[in-house]
Amino acid sequence: MKEGKMRRMPLLTLATATSIAALFAGSAFAQVANTTQKGSLLIWPLITVDQSSTAMYGGEDTFVELSNSSSYPIEVECYYVNETKDRVDFDFNISGKGTVSWDVLQHKGDNIAPPPFPTGKGKYSGDVYRGELVCFAVDDGVDTQVPWNELTGTAAVEALKYATATEAKEEFKYNAWSFCARNSSGCAPDDNTLAQGTPGDLALTGQNTAGVYDACPAVNIATFMPNGAKLGYTKTLANNLSVSGCDQDLTENYSIYTTDLSFNIWNANEDSYSGTYICTDSVETVPLSDSNTSLNDSTNFDNTTLRTPDARFEVSGISSGVCGGSYNVGLLGILHEPQALSGDKGADAIAGNTLYGMGSATGFVYWNPY
Repeated sequence: MKEGKMRRMPLLTLATATSIAALFAGSAFAQVANTTQKGSLLIWPLITVDQSSTAMYGGEDTFVELSNSSSYPIEVECYYVNETKDRVDFDFNISGKGTVSWDVLQHKGDNIAPPPFPTGKGKYSGDVYRGELVCFAVDDGVDTQVPWNELTGTAAVEALKYATATEAKEEFKYNAWSFCARNSSGCAPDDNTLAQGTPGDLALTGQNTAGVYDACPAVNIATFMPNGAKLGYTKTLANNLSVSGCDQDLTENYSIYTTDLSFNIWNANEDSYSGTYICTDSVETVPLSDSNTSLNDSTNFDNTTLRTPDARFEVSGISSGVCGGSYNVGLLGILHEPQALSGDKGADAIAGNTLYGMGSATGFVYWNPY
């Protein structure tokens, strides 16, 4: 920081500071999910099949890949959940050293016959054409979750608007967040007959204890170009955060776990900005722009506010009074944005990446065994 420059520090209420501290409590020795390891549980925070005129990228599709690095086959249980919480589950077998892949919009696949993405209205507001994918290893009868730390996965989000007869559609590709099934020695050995904890309850604690999984990051960290910022040939038009909370109830009689997404933002000069938050739940895409009237102090992501071509933010899911009935939750996020690569013209590309994690928070995934 330059000498003599006063830094504007974020103003935290006592309740907010207490909620953030609670996320880190008891987490010193917890192992945390990430996007580079193999695991038994995978979560993709953004799956989209929006073909409407108001689609974020002008007509969207998602291509999913899921691999098994073991020499032995494994059964996998998956859930699509849209933003309103309508959901559908399906299971399939992956052969040893095998890979399955599918087009979510057309529900056509290689070594899999996936169902259509659910577009019904659930218990919450949101986009019925956009949501998440949750997959985990199970026994052959889909009676319980099992330790099988051999799964990896990716998703490619495709913008059909930019496709032409001679050019491929634009897309960005990201890795799924991966959770290792654990025991007293660390990541548990593969066993497709051993129940990993109580059937129907994936406990995300991060401890070296039999029957649990990695914990969640308590905080997500992003480096980004502010809305409207330009550097070289690249101009970012609008940033979007797609995030899954780590309190996941996938059962038929599900409950909703709301949280306060609380942001702290810094520009390249280390000036900091706070007061930005939004009340959300277990899966949502949040436009980080002035168009999002539910986002408090949304201009904190704009170039006119930050005034540097690069910036960073940290986001936590906290319990707060402004979001009634909210919980402290861990977060799994990706950041994505339309970009103009030809000066100030309209969007001609999209970019995206998974976020970095910090700290740990416990969570769960509830589901209905067969």
